[in-house]
Amino acid sequence: MKNKRNDLVFTARSIESVTQSWGIFGRLDSMVFLVAAITCFGFVIWGAIDAKSLGATMNSILGVISKDFGWLYLLSVFGFVVFLFWLAFGRYGSTVLGKDGDKPEYSNFSWFAMLFGAGMGIGLVFWSIAEPLYHYTAGPAYAGAPLSSSAAEWAMAISFFHWGISAWAVYVVIGIPMAFLIWRKGLPALISSMFYPIMGDKIYGPIGKTIDIITLVITFFGLSTTVGMGTMQLASGISFNYGVALDNYLYMPILAICCICYLCSACLPIEKGIKVGSDISMICTLGLMLFIFIAGPTTFILDNTVNATGLYLQNFIRMSLWTDPVAHTGWPGSWTIFYWAWWITWAPFVGMFIAKISKGRTIREFIIAALIVPSIFDAVFFSIFGSTALNFEMTQATKGLIMNAVNTDVSSAIYVMMAQFPLVQLIIPILLFVAFTFFVVSIDSGTIVLGMLSSGGDESPRTSLKILWGIALAGAAAIEIFLGGIKPVQTLCIIMVLPFVFIMIALCYSTIKMLRQDCVIDANVVQQSPALEENTAKLTSST
Repeated sequence: MKNKRNDLVFTARSIESVTQSWGIFGRLDSMVFLVAAITCFGFVIWGAIDAKSLGATMNSILGVISKDFGWLYLLSVFGFVVFLFWLAFGRYGSTVLGKDGDKPEYSNFSWFAMLFGAGMGIGLVFWSIAEPLYHYTAGPAYAGAPLSSSAAEWAMAISFFHWGISAWAVYVVIGIPMAFLIWRKGLPALISSMFYPIMGDKIYGPIGKTIDIITLVITFFGLSTTVGMGTMQLASGISFNYGVALDNYLYMPILAICCICYLCSACLPIEKGIKVGSDISMICTLGLMLFIFIAGPTTFILDNTVNATGLYLQNFIRMSLWTDPVAHTGWPGSWTIFYWAWWITWAPFVGMFIAKISKGRTIREFIIAALIVPSIFDAVFFSIFGSTALNFEMTQATKGLIMNAVNTDVSSAIYVMMAQFPLVQLIIPILLFVAFTFFVVSIDSGTIVLGMLSSGGDESPRTSLKILWGIALAGAAAIEIFLGGIKPVQTLCIIMVLPFVFIMIALCYSTIKMLRQDCVIDANVVQQSPALEENTAKLTSST
């Protein structure tokens, strides 16, 4: 049957028909793999040869994007939030992400732990102390004067905003159609597949290839900077706690150990690798949160949480759409726009991963669980750790203690704060373990997605292919660290996100169309059922 753009039937080509054999790596989409690999390592080599040139070029382009397209990032992410709530509580909310009768494969606790570990993980540990302090000392104009009581109150609300519903909406916008197509329609696990309702078989042509190449490139760079950030976070903790010099002689062994661990995890099935690691890290995280809540300024934490929640809910639209059009302080570009672009670099890999683990969930269940529950957990985590840091900063006896650590080395701030509590020799190793497991879970799930993207959408890419991507990520991160930090490549990620914003906007339309088509198909089946039963009865009586 010839497929047309308005067909209601989803007809997937076999992976064998769109890929080529690469020996031990299995079958790969040669064009997507080669173009993406050349692009990724071309920029890495550029940075290795002339880091200053790369940094200057990327910063110049980023300035233009933030100035001229910042409104697009803000409006798009706000639109994603509105779209998902409409989807969850509208007529399509009860649609199952799978065949009729499919049940969830993982318990709610394990599912949420994997969502959280892949979606935030190490970043939450990295910024939970630093971000509220930054907003307290140099926040947006609407938060009041720096170091004022108003700035202190707004600091936590802004942190909720950057790590809350809007961030998770970016992931879920991709997760919903991906889960629908791979589990209900049997299409390959690729971003281009999600455009089948509006492009038909053209997803296998140049446009579809371009979409997958862009996706693979930004996913690789987003993950490589995460590897670098995680390595520095762990190195800071080891240096602070055990007095080891913070240099490449510490970074490289840590990077090698982490690489070995996430590659070993990648060799295991999800239920034995990522699931176990996520469950353990979640339990340890809850224990740390409870410890700080009890041993820290409990009353201030509770007061600040309730107050920040009110500010967040009352001013959500204002914060979502504030472009600073008059004063032009540059704050939205440095914070909100930067964050939205950063979450979008993670969107393909997190969205595809949570789609992979969400078989049998309804759209409403998926959105509520992946949008609301993690946002609440992020807010509680920030409230406990961030409010404690703010309390130290606003108390005269400890003023400057944590902020100085933030200004010296952001990744060391959480360890400096934890050292002010009893049982530090027990707590910091647990914190290191949490950071380590979050790190391993994130990159393990990332290698799976990189494998899927480069193998034509194979949901179970060869272990050798995942190992190849894992080693490539570690190699890129090592070069970034040797060059003095992850900032230039991180900036590159943000720039490459711009075309992907348009892909995500088009994806929302494609999602609506595929769900409408599915409803039409279901309605036709229901209408045909009585006639089928009548014909069957006649045939039975005649025999």
